[in-house]
Amino acid sequence: MTIRATWAFNGETKVILGPWHRLWCFIFGPLYYVFKGMFLWAILSLITANGLWVGFPLFNRAIVLRHYHRKGWVQK
Repeated sequence: MTIRATWAFNGETKVILGPWHRLWCFIFGPLYYVFKGMFLWAILSLITANGLWVGFPLFNRAIVLRHYHRKGWVQK
């Protein structure tokens, strides 16, 4: 399931989460969060060895959606 969001400031639409987001988070760990622009989560993922290899991938959807919501993106 792909989740898209629109930025209210200029109407830009972006795919926030693709259908394989948990797999990418599990495989790439901190690099996944750096690519998304979530540097604090990248550091936390690195320190905890990717959330002990289970935590971060399982909660990835909530982490990413909350990050983009706080930045002003509105989920479609």
